[in-house]
Amino acid sequence: MSWLAAGDRVLQRASHALLDLAGAMLALMAVLINVEVVARYGLNSSTLISDEYSGYLFVWSTLLAFGYALHTGQFLRVEAVVDRFGRRGKAASELIAAIAGLAVSAVCVYATWQLLSASFRLGTRSIQPSATPLWIVQTVLPFAFAGLALLYLAAIVRIGARRPSDEPLP
Repeated sequence: MSWLAAGDRVLQRASHALLDLAGAMLALMAVLINVEVVARYGLNSSTLISDEYSGYLFVWSTLLAFGYALHTGQFLRVEAVVDRFGRRGKAASELIAAIAGLAVSAVCVYATWQLLSASFRLGTRSIQPSATPLWIVQTVLPFAFAGLALLYLAAIVRIGARRPSDEPLP
């Protein structure tokens, strides 16, 4: 199944790229916080946006890193339970977890899209001094959850395409 392997490589590259972007956001957050510290204690002033934008960057970086964590098998696993299962039990638990993850991600896509749409339609702004339009900072939410849903769907396809002799997914 070369199309399956090709799709998996594309998803892996996208996950790595988003992880790199998440790392850059964390670095930017660190710079922003340090600028605020220097401004407050060195210049007796404030940027007035450091807390707000650091929060946005933290949420974005977390959401964008979810895909990499899932793709590498490091996303919300309970190894103490799964390790006790046999080969069929592990495959079944992987499939159930992927289906549940897909369902939760799909609900999150819908809910965050509704939130984004309402913020855009109503012109909602943050209550912070920047008065940032919230649709701008909420844009990443439905797309990040859609990417996660796509990765869960790919996991379901991989699990379904495995032969019984194949090793379980990481």
